[in-house]
Amino acid sequence: MRFQSVILEKAICMRKKIKEALNLPRSRIMSARNADVILDHLSMMVRETGRCGGRIDRIQGMDLRYWTGRINTVIDQTILFSPQQERAKCLLAKLCSSDRE
Repeated sequence: MRFQSVILEKAICMRKKIKEALNLPRSRIMSARNADVILDHLSMMVRETGRCGGRIDRIQGMDLRYWTGRINTVIDQTILFSPQQERAKCLLAKLCSSDRE
């Protein structure tokens, strides 16, 4: 019985998120092409930080918070279930795991 109530709560939460995403003004939704270009750049930068021993703050003063913010912007401005959002979430996880300071 508890399991069903947890599933129901998650379904309600997911419906709410979908409605919020659909109600966003079109100007706030990033196009898939633009998101891919930005994610390509961010992916390259995450790889570069890995080559520097994972010390994110060494790259011209742009620290982990800066790169996390850039990736979160893509997550916030793409459609909820888009491949770009999944890619951004994976990139964010990779960035946080590579920061070995």
